Amino acid sequence: MDFEKRCSAANSAFSLHGGKTLKDWFSWNGVRCTEYGIHVTAQPSIIRPSERVTFTNVPGRPGSLTTLEADDVYDDFILPVECTVADLSRLPEICAWLRGTGKLQLAARPGGFYNARVANQIEFSKILRNHENRAFTINFRCQPFWYQEDVPEITVTTSGTFITNPGSVFSEPIITVYGSGEITLMVGMTIVELDGITDSITLDTPFMEVYKDTTSMNGCMSGDFPTLLPGQNAISWAGNVTKVVIQPNWRYLA
Repeated sequence: MDFEKRCSAANSAFSLHGGKTLKDWFSWNGVRCTEYGIHVTAQPSIIRPSERVTFTNVPGRPGSLTTLEADDVYDDFILPVECTVADLSRLPEICAWLRGTGKLQLAARPGGFYNARVANQIEFSKILRNHENRAFTINFRCQPFWYQEDVPEITVTTSGTFITNPGSVFSEPIITVYGSGEITLMVGMTIVELDGITDSITLDTPFMEVYKDTTSMNGCMSGDFPTLLPGQNAISWAGNVTKVVIQPNWRYLA
């Protein structure tokens, strides 16, 4: 189906559902495109990102030698979203909105989001003669993972408790340890040594920072930042700990 026919089909479906279609929108940084009079005519496909690898041809050897940069390292990918807009007076505010980095949510894939950036220039093209409606495509450059949204925190009060990562790739959690003094924290196979703790300390794996409230405490931690592998992960500790609170940040490859 060509683009003009998709626009016509989308507009017909939009009318049949009283101005609402199930896949008529995307959300950028918490704001739906319909707030700007934008309607989606084609949702992007679900894409599994490619691994970051190097292929080397070896003389005298068939095929090529594949070298992974590291385990679970993937490249960004582009998700194109095709849209229309009727009110041309809103183009300046639309262009101001569709910029920078943020969270992309798609009607075609509810329940989560991509971390993305608006990657392309946006051309607003006429789709029919004698009509002001304009068609345009937004190319969102997405980081490799789709994140599950509204995941509740996990509170662990007993050392040796197992928690399960339902995702298809390791997650980068934010872990707050409540306790004092010297603490050894074990998350799966990762051991973290903490010292000089009063009340609590937060290990922020996505940003590789350690803090309490707004105070940096990077000097109180030694070891690698913990991750949660797919499947079961044991959470245990030694020292004076009352509880461990985990924001798990579950994520998926596709």
